[in-house]
Amino acid sequence: MTRDRNQLFLTIQDKYRVRDYAAKRSVKAVELLYVTQELRTIPFETLPNSYFIKAAHGWGWNILCLQGNFYFFNNGKEITDIDGTLKDICADNKHQLTQDEVIALCTEWMDKKHNTKKWAYQHIEPNTIVEALLTPLDDIELKDYRMYTFQGVVRAINIGSARFRRDACNIFYDHDWNELELTRYQEARPERTPLRPKRLDEMLAISERLGAGLDFARIDLYDTTDGILLGEMTIYPEGGGINSPTTCPAFNHWLGNQWKLGWRKSCEAFLLSLRKLRPRHKNKAG
Repeated sequence: MTRDRNQLFLTIQDKYRVRDYAAKRSVKAVELLYVTQELRTIPFETLPNSYFIKAAHGWGWNILCLQGNFYFFNNGKEITDIDGTLKDICADNKHQLTQDEVIALCTEWMDKKHNTKKWAYQHIEPNTIVEALLTPLDDIELKDYRMYTFQGVVRAINIGSARFRRDACNIFYDHDWNELELTRYQEARPERTPLRPKRLDEMLAISERLGAGLDFARIDLYDTTDGILLGEMTIYPEGGGINSPTTCPAFNHWLGNQWKLGWRKSCEAFLLSLRKLRPRHKNKAG
């Protein structure tokens, strides 16, 4: 976040342009129904009854259209029921939006830069995308499989879902689907641990193709009735925040040690640390 200015990051962090990156590596992304910078051109009348509207240059800027009704989705935790399905949000209009409110909210997002500490987000061209609503393959709840990938090798897999976010659950697996035990749990361990996906080997192969040549990327995949689909890639998971991706220092330290910067980047980081430690002396004129 502090130093790396790899121009490729502008593509893979962009929820719209990452599709071309994936397609060149024979990886399918979530079906794109529409993309625009002119919000009034969204063809609401010809879109399916259910879909997602997202800002391609940010995080959490998501609107769900469900059976023709619009809801501010964010990360889904506020509108997800105990079993992982959506609440009866039609009975509660707390999160409901009109079509004009959808356009107004998207317009607001188009004028924003997401998180000024994350360099790539400051240079992504704003777009609003419309994506198909996904159907999970073997469960009622759609899960995203977050593949922590280092130089094309998956070292850890985190399970995400709206229900997990709502209940503050956190669980990690290794490449072979063995649970990586944490020494400290501030987050809850899910009561019903996810089963090994039948297409895990395919997920690993996809992650290896997408992550090849990158010292690190988190690659988020969905296991759906349409196959394994790329949701997004991020080089800034959790914004590098303290106590992330878990509150277990031992695990976080182990995960960080998987990140090998290479000789050039290691030297750059070392020189940067020296500059930060060097005392600043005023010259005679100052």
